[in-house]
Amino acid sequence: MNRTAVTIVVMSVLALASCHECQRAQQELGMKSDSLLGTWELVSYKYGDQKEFSDVPKNLRRIKMITDTHSLWVQFDTSTKEIQDGAGGSYSLIGNTYTESKDFACEGMTSYLGKKHAYTVQVEGDKFILSGALSDGLKIEEVWRRVK
Repeated sequence: MNRTAVTIVVMSVLALASCHECQRAQQELGMKSDSLLGTWELVSYKYGDQKEFSDVPKNLRRIKMITDTHSLWVQFDTSTKEIQDGAGGSYSLIGNTYTESKDFACEGMTSYLGKKHAYTVQVEGDKFILSGALSDGLKIEEVWRRVK
């Protein structure tokens, strides 16, 4: 396993533990279920000029974990359990504007390191919709489902 993959695995474990604590704290504080905090699974997406949403292929799984200070996503092959891609870092949320900073990334995402990516987000119960553009202009729309 290369150094980047090890780093992402370690960050995933830490983020998952933190997400669990955030969810528990949310429940104790009576926070709304429309919070971005938690663990999410990508369900469908449109990238670039795609006209229709595509479902995530059955052999892949992309998980996004959002804590009170950081977000992290990893994509892995469901049969081999090998991480294929991932990135993460700090973020801010002002109203429905969610801005991520890519502070660490797998090999294929390194061109985004140190850049900010602003999106519009909407949470409806167990569904999280993210739309906007990456720093290089690539348009993205993603539908995420809360992991229980």
